[in-house]
Amino acid sequence: MSRLGNFRRTLLFILPALTLVLGIGLAEFSAAQDRAIRGNEVGALAAAVVAPLIAMLVLLAVNSSVDWILVSTAGMLTAIGTATLFSLSLTERTDGGFYQSIVTRHSLFVGAGFVALLLGVVLARHLDHIRKIPFTLLVIALVFIAATIAFGETINGARLWLQIGPVQFQPSELARLLLAGFIAIYLYDRRYLVVAPWRLGWIDLPPAPYLLPLVGAVLAAVAVLIFQNDLGMAALVVLGAYASVASVINTKSSLGSAGVILVVGAVASFAASARVRERVGAWLEPWFDPAGRGFQFVQAEFALAAGGMFGKGSTAPAARVPEVHTDFILVALATQWGWLGAVATLALAGIIVCRCVAAALRAGDGFGSLLALGIAALVGIQVLLICGGTLRILPLTGLTFPLVSSGGTSMVATLFALGVVSGIGAEGVGRSAKAFGPVASRGASRISPATADHCELLPAVPENTYTDVDRQRESGNFRADA
Repeated sequence: MSRLGNFRRTLLFILPALTLVLGIGLAEFSAAQDRAIRGNEVGALAAAVVAPLIAMLVLLAVNSSVDWILVSTAGMLTAIGTATLFSLSLTERTDGGFYQSIVTRHSLFVGAGFVALLLGVVLARHLDHIRKIPFTLLVIALVFIAATIAFGETINGARLWLQIGPVQFQPSELARLLLAGFIAIYLYDRRYLVVAPWRLGWIDLPPAPYLLPLVGAVLAAVAVLIFQNDLGMAALVVLGAYASVASVINTKSSLGSAGVILVVGAVASFAASARVRERVGAWLEPWFDPAGRGFQFVQAEFALAAGGMFGKGSTAPAARVPEVHTDFILVALATQWGWLGAVATLALAGIIVCRCVAAALRAGDGFGSLLALGIAALVGIQVLLICGGTLRILPLTGLTFPLVSSGGTSMVATLFALGVVSGIGAEGVGRSAKAFGPVASRGASRISPATADHCELLPAVPENTYTDVDRQRESGNFRADA
């Protein structure tokens, strides 16, 4: 590798730690109060600093073909989130102690998340075994969600948490990844059937008989999520499934029909759920009840305005926003680091999505490609939903910002999924090097190496098909050099 290549890799290695150290230093410098950092807080922050670096060093030793940009960008997002939560813990409000415990837990989960990322890279080498158990993944996902209804803990009106001994986690975060795996396997195994739409006159309809089992499985999961009031996760699962199907079905009429079903489902949920109606009402008219259901939106708008372009240097205005460390972490970001800081964070999230798509293009087989695209859709849609809710463009869904918001299960699950994606891309690069030699491996980031298996996503052309080339040969207009 050239000196320039070594410099770039070194820079990617140190950027997450540099971002976190710089963010903590700036927060301390601009804080309105001077408090000593507790011992356990120091240890947790140290874990958040070194975890991305250790993970990348391990990957360098065991699999140097991973996407370093993807891993480094994920580390930078966790660093931005940790620094922002640390800034919240420096506020003069009486709940500063609450945020101190939040930043400690968050930092520890960052460390655990990068361990999960390594496990995801390892799992990506065994996707052939995972592909054989699609309905096992579906059943485990449904059991996770149903167990929350039976034994879970209700917080803020939603039954989302499950306690097993000292461990408390959110099963729906794990269930969405299992559902993404099931959908990818189902679409890959039936790829020849679902790409051929039914025709009703001049209208293309979705291949309903082959999609009905998939739709039924997704609706079953969504029904359970709605029953436990996890409306944001239900919306994410539905939209993620729609995006996965759209990556295979490429006819406008079929996608339009599926889009109509989505709209009907949204209207039905509004009519059937009082919680949905309440959130939509707070979204449309927060000033109708600024001290009640609109309080969160009103305070968020004040905090966004206070941040300005370059930040206020303090998260005090944002600390007044309920659940600012989860649902409204972008408000805290914009208050502390300015709109430029919030836009930079969204740009990093965009890089994550783009690198997931790039891994899908490099994947060694069609199933890996569909799985990477499904994870890219989940991350991208989640960012759009939380950003739209923060800016009051969309109703608030209650989701976390991936890798930035406080949320242990979300952090670990997202980093595990990104590890799987990184492993999928690395496996594609490795197969390209074996098949095409060193020239292909040097250009693997620019080409799709597994052309034969990628073609399986499209229907094969029968051997005796009469094509336009045959017609040109008969007419004498065919040119070999064309």
